[in-house]
Amino acid sequence: MSIEELFELHQLMQSVLREKLTAKKKLLEDRLRQLNQPPSDAASAKPTRRVKPPT
Repeated sequence: MSIEELFELHQLMQSVLREKLTAKKKLLEDRLRQLNQPPSDAASAKPTRRVKPPT
């Protein structure tokens, strides 16, 4: 393999890895954003007590 071919392969690998890392970073940032959201009213409300059925 010539130097030019190796350099082209290097550039191709850089491009592919950059795209993969960018996609992974976006996914992780989205997950972090979801985790940092305040709880919704429905999730934070206390569950109502269940009434004991008559015996």
